[in-house]
Amino acid sequence: MEGFVHNLIKQYDWQKIGNISVAGVALTTDKSATTVHALTTSVTRIKVDDGAIALDIRWRGGVDGDVNVQNLYAMRGDSDHYTLIATLTLTTGTQTDGTYLFVDTIAITAGTEHWADAIEAISDAANGIAHISLNTHGFKNFVLLGTTVASTLYVDAARE
Repeated sequence: MEGFVHNLIKQYDWQKIGNISVAGVALTTDKSATTVHALTTSVTRIKVDDGAIALDIRWRGGVDGDVNVQNLYAMRGDSDHYTLIATLTLTTGTQTDGTYLFVDTIAITAGTEHWADAIEAISDAANGIAHISLNTHGFKNFVLLGTTVASTLYVDAARE
């Protein structure tokens, strides 16, 4: 059929992105790409492809009941400045992947969510597998920075 365009949204599987095992200090006045990309501990970077419309993130690791706190930052370009978009409190449950335990509870600290629409925390707090889901709004660089680390957490991400 002439003039027919069929666009599909490609959906990806979970990909292991990195881990956070050491606590760092929340970014303050200098959130430039140069400063953030120079951090070698306490951070995990997630870069999404141009055109990705959504990002999901989940965590594995630790021991049942461990509580970790991570700040989530976003940057639109590759050499701009990051902005804090949420502070996440993650609690590990007992659901296992055979090696690690999944985070089953995610709480977004009130007053820290600064995004065009809701960053959804999907968590059952009953030993399931929790994750967050957000619209990327054209941002392609995301950083998780651990500010409270009870145990090493492995970060998985999926985009669409």
